[in-house]
Amino acid sequence: MRTPLPVLTTAPAPAQTPPHAQPPRRRASRGLSVGRVRVGDGAPISVQSMTTTPTHDVNATLQQIAALNAAGVDIVRVACPRQEDADALATIAAKSTVPVIADIHFQWKYAMAAIEAGCAGVRINPGNIRKHDKVRLIGDAASQRGFRSASA
Repeated sequence: MRTPLPVLTTAPAPAQTPPHAQPPRRRASRGLSVGRVRVGDGAPISVQSMTTTPTHDVNATLQQIAALNAAGVDIVRVACPRQEDADALATIAAKSTVPVIADIHFQWKYAMAAIEAGCAGVRINPGNIRKHDKVRLIGDAASQRGFRSASA
């Protein structure tokens, strides 16, 4: 025997909250540019996301970057865990519709490849790079390309 489904009533809509008289305060920060996107120092808030495709699959990565851009993303990070991913960075950086940041783990050589490939930025965790002298080498190469540290 079938039982009828209960009738659900909707709760009354909550009262509208009054708009803020002033926008929330943003903390003071140093400004920098990620490609053509200005970040910090009063610049408009930018949206950053990360791709989920294998970076070495250039077409899939570029399609996902375009979809993220269409959704309002201003900056995109791509993972670079393997040499084939590092090899794909030049094509991705050149064809991307938004600035690309290479997300590097463990291999300092991939960071150097990202800098040479023209990525707008490189994200590393210095503690994951076993050869500490290579962290300085990455920093020097990034400085020569005009990168500025977001953590300094």
